[in-house]
Amino acid sequence: MSDPQSARVLITGAAGGIGRCLHRAFSRRYALLRLADRAPVTALAAAEQTLLGDLSDPAIAAEAVRGIDCVVHLAGVPKEAAWDAILPHNIIGTLVLFEAARAAGVRRIVFASSNHTIGYRASDEVVGIDEPVRPDSRYGVSKVFGEALGRMYVDKYAMTVACLR
Repeated sequence: MSDPQSARVLITGAAGGIGRCLHRAFSRRYALLRLADRAPVTALAAAEQTLLGDLSDPAIAAEAVRGIDCVVHLAGVPKEAAWDAILPHNIIGTLVLFEAARAAGVRRIVFASSNHTIGYRASDEVVGIDEPVRPDSRYGVSKVFGEALGRMYVDKYAMTVACLR
């Protein structure tokens, strides 16, 4: 993927707040921009596709990553919630997506993590990159899981994974 204009990019959670911002920023920049979400995504430009479905379904995840070079994984419950919401979307959905990406030959995943992986901090506190995980919620635990999963896929399958807090 040395030429970004020839890249095929998937944004999961594309109907969410950050997903909509990235959609606008990425529009017309790539050979293909696939936008996946459980909610409809609108305002498509040329070379854009949508996929409506739940990524915890292996068939949907496989369809989402088919022919993709890079996944930007934003999908999931975006805040603290009960386990019955967090588990299928933030944990199982992330696992299913990573595995589908690996099976499809996707080499790069950008995972939207959270500052909730290291707990509540004062807004003026500087936090280093080696700060131990200290999740402050079920949501934070789900993001720690995604980061650990990303580490495993880097080590075991030589994929490139960036976890953004």
